[in-house]
Amino acid sequence: MRGLLLCLSLAISLSSSYGQTVFKPPPSTIHVPSYRLSFERAGQVAGLTGVWATEVPAECGGDGTAFLNMLVPAALDGQSIVSSTRMSKLGPPVELIVAVPTSGDANEFRLDQITDLYDVHLKDAYASESDVVLLVIAAPEDKRGKETFTTADGTDHELDANLAERHDYLVIFDRQGNYKRKIQIDDVIALHRFAEFASGTFLVFGFDRQDHSPKLAMFKDDGTLLKFLDITKGDAPKSMFGTLNGTGKGPAIYVAPAQLVPYGDSIIVVQNRSKFPLLEVSQGGAIRVIKTKLPGGAQIDALIPSDNNLYARVDGPRIRTIYELSERSGKILSRFQIGNNELGADLACVHEGEFLSFEQREGTLVRLVGTAEPAVAPASTDPKTQNSSSASSADKR
Repeated sequence: MRGLLLCLSLAISLSSSYGQTVFKPPPSTIHVPSYRLSFERAGQVAGLTGVWATEVPAECGGDGTAFLNMLVPAALDGQSIVSSTRMSKLGPPVELIVAVPTSGDANEFRLDQITDLYDVHLKDAYASESDVVLLVIAAPEDKRGKETFTTADGTDHELDANLAERHDYLVIFDRQGNYKRKIQIDDVIALHRFAEFASGTFLVFGFDRQDHSPKLAMFKDDGTLLKFLDITKGDAPKSMFGTLNGTGKGPAIYVAPAQLVPYGDSIIVVQNRSKFPLLEVSQGGAIRVIKTKLPGGAQIDALIPSDNNLYARVDGPRIRTIYELSERSGKILSRFQIGNNELGADLACVHEGEFLSFEQREGTLVRLVGTAEPAVAPASTDPKTQNSSSASSADKR
């Protein structure tokens, strides 16, 4: 994937021979080709035991296979039931990753296959050419005991729980969904996202357990630390923790969203919904900063995996906008619009020129394929002049 920005601003300085007064006109606008995306249903995805809830958007691997985080109802009498009238009779839902190839049936990667770990919870997933790797937090044993806690009214309670320590693990499946093995990761940082290089080493993005500062590290294929990577000051927040009200105060603490997106032999770290740049990390650990400055102060909501250039999704109040960006120069190459009521607003990826997405529909998963048509007039990257009729050819590099 590749994606970037560049909203050029032209500052013309005029100096008077009588003084140092400088006149700066408003930034110039850049005009790029503009398109509108429309989606059609391309058939139901086969091979699923049932669909209850799906986390969107999905993300794709390099071959166009989409991976979705999904919940399905627990089995009842050997069957997976999706009827809401019988849902109350079911146990807790099963959490899994579903792989949907560009053709053929889907494959399920189920956490309940991992029989040598306990209390397994999914944190992230990544697909290589041969394997699907899940990042989970889990206990290595089932050590039953009483756990005490106090409710808001000051009352003490006891709960039967597994008291074993939790650790981060990478659990590896083959592409058909068969569980193969697990790797325990050194507890040197709190893991948030991970990706795998073609060499077999892992890139991990997380935070320091003490001061919550962002950390980039590379791990060997046995889960041991290879090295930490230095993030230049100012290219990441001081802390990955924040508050929902944005004031830095209050109890509503969350971890800043992030993505690790494959791009050729490199991996791009995306610090979503922030002012911080993209970080392209090579297999050797070198970091190249890709500074982004989308028009109108917009921020990248997500980087959409693609086999050509970078596609950055920016969510606006009335319309969803996607900018195609040059990985090399950072320039905006084109602009795509998706209406609020349009199918496919949560894109999974752009593969071989097709915009792929999914729809949850009556207990099934439906594949959506989008096509781009030129807008009535090419749009400026300046939101105030989006209907401008002038356009210039974009730098495709």
